[in-house]
Amino acid sequence: MMFSFFLRAIPAALAIAATGLGAYASSNASGFGVPQRTLQEQAELLRPFTDIRIPEMATGPVPAVLMFHGCDGLRQVQEDYARSALDAGYGVLIIGSNAARGIDRFAAMSQVCTGLRLWGRERAADVFAGLYLAREDSRIDASRLALIGWSHGGWTVLEALDDAGRQVAPEALEHGLGPVPDLAGVRTAMTLYPYCGFPMRSNGREYARDIPLHAILAENDMIAPPGDCERLFERSETAGHRVDVQVWQGLTHAFDEPNPPPDPRINFDIDAAEQARSDWLETLSLELAP
Repeated sequence: MMFSFFLRAIPAALAIAATGLGAYASSNASGFGVPQRTLQEQAELLRPFTDIRIPEMATGPVPAVLMFHGCDGLRQVQEDYARSALDAGYGVLIIGSNAARGIDRFAAMSQVCTGLRLWGRERAADVFAGLYLAREDSRIDASRLALIGWSHGGWTVLEALDDAGRQVAPEALEHGLGPVPDLAGVRTAMTLYPYCGFPMRSNGREYARDIPLHAILAENDMIAPPGDCERLFERSETAGHRVDVQVWQGLTHAFDEPNPPPDPRINFDIDAAEQARSDWLETLSLELAP
């Protein structure tokens, strides 16, 4: 959930990059020298760590939401949103990005949350692979899909929207540059307190214009400062892509996580958490309607 130690990690990350170590080369799409996979390979990486749930009373294909956790992995907040979605008749795909890469909680906090590995730019491939898994499931209506990401997962969703808006050439796949950014069927995207600072690649101007974007920022967020995202979304609106962005007063990062890691910068607010889920369901009812 948190991007907690990132500011302290920037000097270390830059020092590593400066050494020219192969593991941190920037010669390919990820920016980290990480071997890029085809769409099918990325989907197979995620498959064992993707929890697909369908409402018990479903009688045919249902619209579905793909969920992307924060930097420290799955937490209670994803379970809370999943239950709400299922009760409302939506399928869910909870994507375990960290687990798929063998990243446990300690490694997540010490490496992902510090920016030393798995930037949102690289993780955006999980969005396209997750959509691949959704489309191949006959229980899911692949024409009515939504994305939601928290913190690092929000950064991931924004980078995926940017990739799709840039229309990376299909031949990129042939050259090993990762999954082609196909967001077909995605009707809406939401990010909650996303990380929008360095080293985000997206400048906000290239987002896929046919996908409504919603964002909830927290006024007192010291982990993912809202000002970075406000500037990003201002550039997006200037470029003609409307973003529904709200800054909720008096709240901190991960305000909707009832079981946060020990961090004085995070305070759970049950009323705000319930309101965020309610607003999200209302958005789904409008934008995933038949």
